[in-house]
Amino acid sequence: MRTTRTIRALTTSAALALAVGGFAAAPAFADGTPSGGHILLNAELVGSMPAPSSPVVAGINPGAAPWVNGPSRVRVRDTGNITVQIRGLVIPPPRGTGVNPIPSVVATLVCDQQVATSTAPFALSAAGDGSTRDVIAVPRHCDDPVVLIQPAANRAVYIASTAEHKRSHGEGDD
Repeated sequence: MRTTRTIRALTTSAALALAVGGFAAAPAFADGTPSGGHILLNAELVGSMPAPSSPVVAGINPGAAPWVNGPSRVRVRDTGNITVQIRGLVIPPPRGTGVNPIPSVVATLVCDQQVATSTAPFALSAAGDGSTRDVIAVPRHCDDPVVLIQPAANRAVYIASTAEHKRSHGEGDD
């Protein structure tokens, strides 16, 4: 009789431990990968200024007008998961009206000064707000990663980037 109670107690304890462990691990596998992969880039986005104030990145020029933005971020994981949040990306007066004239943009990953891949186009409101969660093809080796925000209809320029204000290789928030 005593052996049966001990076995039941151990079985109940084991089941409880597995249940607690399962709940703790569930968020890590929510997107199908352990912890969503390692963070390749976690950085603020900054509006571009006409050259030479903003750099040419991978042969892509900054826009011809100055762009400003509110708090905007991008995070790219080595698994290809990318999250972009843009707030207030507009052309300010006197060159602009303070309204965003571009209806949709893409986020382009640059590795080692080479364009790697881009997200699907996503909407940018007249207030310059937009966001996306996408999966892109990240190269196996992506040193010195940069993300450019480009008009979907004109990939020859960028209007915001992480080029000057980045934290990479797992630094920052998870």
